[in-house]
Amino acid sequence: MLLVNGVAGNVFTNGRLGKKGHRAGLADGAERLIVSRSEMERLRLRRKTDRGTDIGLVLERGTRLHHGDILKVKEKFIVVEQMPEKVASVIMEERGKLEMVDMAALIGYTIGNRHRPISILQGKISFPIQNDSEIEVFEKLMPAGVRLDFSVQVFVPSRDVHDHA
Repeated sequence: MLLVNGVAGNVFTNGRLGKKGHRAGLADGAERLIVSRSEMERLRLRRKTDRGTDIGLVLERGTRLHHGDILKVKEKFIVVEQMPEKVASVIMEERGKLEMVDMAALIGYTIGNRHRPISILQGKISFPIQNDSEIEVFEKLMPAGVRLDFSVQVFVPSRDVHDHA
């Protein structure tokens, strides 16, 4: 087992590592450690990479894995990949400013009451769906003028939003 206790950086936020990861991927040299969003929050985790390397993660308190992290290992280039999951995106009808504020508050209350993390990108609110049976519930709970669009993707909660997951 290869013991890992840190992260060297992230291919999405570190240009040098991104280029190195791109070259390693093209040369078929990168290994992938595929984990769920909930597993990325764990300090201790044992998994195998896509090439069978047995990894034992022992991270310091306060450390959290992120999609695109490069594990701190000398002899290998191992990239953390978060598993895609079902995500709902909120689509709001155009309304007046006050109505949009009211709708946004009701949407936030509905999602927060179900203890879901959210992502807010370019004015779009998204949240993970844990089970297909929830789809109908969320559709019924949303205020008038709101519909949900569903996709499967890597869900990354907004960093400045409190997360209960």
